Amino acid sequence: MNLARSIIDAVNSYWAEEVQILGSWEDAPAVVCVVYRRTIDPDVTLGCRLQFHENPADGTGTVEGFARDAAVNLAEPIGFQASRTRQDQYGIVWVAIPSDRSTPEPPAGVIRLLAAS
Repeated sequence: MNLARSIIDAVNSYWAEEVQILGSWEDAPAVVCVVYRRTIDPDVTLGCRLQFHENPADGTGTVEGFARDAAVNLAEPIGFQASRTRQDQYGIVWVAIPSDRSTPEPPAGVIRLLAAS
């Protein structure tokens, strides 16, 4: 299962005009972190840690179904999750990371990309 690739493919298939993926990496088995920007708030770099589960909204129980749900969530406004955001040292605003957990550490390539933009 390549969860990151599936999420990127779903974003590119359905939301390419609204979401720009800046980087992704595996954080644990069946867990991927995604750093992205959206056209609705292009000056904000967002991060999200997504853990695969077999109950996506489309009811398929597949990686593809989970990836489509993740793509929708990346494209939509943060909504009630806005109260659960934290900005890290690189300027990434992480969505829904519990306060007792540190924000994910982006790989060097993502940090270089953020510094250049």
